[in-house]
Amino acid sequence: MTTPALAHLSGGPLDDQTIPLEDGAPEELVLPYSEGQLVYRLVPAAEGETVEGPPTAQYRFTEVSEILVEGKYDEH
Repeated sequence: MTTPALAHLSGGPLDDQTIPLEDGAPEELVLPYSEGQLVYRLVPAAEGETVEGPPTAQYRFTEVSEILVEGKYDEH
């Protein structure tokens, strides 16, 4: 398998964004956002899944370090 060059984010305030990865795909991405931080966790790839284009790792929103908009991003 090729090392992912991109991270596709789903959920939270950065839903459907794609960002570059510098050193592979870590288990967790902690990204600055406004005055807090967003946490996205790696979603394991499905066995035998093939995707056209550059290798991309899928990440799902898990938490925010502070409330950005009351109740808006609570996906637990």
